Amino acid sequence: MPTTDPFHALVLMNAVFASAAWSLAKPSWPAAISLVVASILWLFFNAPIEGAVLYVVDADRGLTESDFLTVGGVILAGMTAARVRRRPDVDS
Repeated sequence: MPTTDPFHALVLMNAVFASAAWSLAKPSWPAAISLVVASILWLFFNAPIEGAVLYVVDADRGLTESDFLTVGGVILAGMTAARVRRRPDVDS
C-alpha cells in the first residue's frame, strides 16, 4: 500500500467531501465520476489517518474506520448516477 504524509491524506479526504457535496447539490455524471475516483483513491492513500481497526483480515490488513468513507462515497455516486438517469432530458 502506498504511504503518504497526513497533509496529502487530508487533501484527498477533502476532495471526497467536495465531490460528495457537488453530487448532492448538482447531480451530474462528472460529479458522480469524480466522487468514485476520489473515494477509490482514498481507500489506498488513507494510511496516516485511518483510525481504529474494526475487523482484522490478517496481520497487515483489516477494515478501518476510514474505509467507510469509500463505501459511502461509492453509494452516493451510485445514487447520483440513478438521479441523473431518471432526470428527463430537457431541450433548452
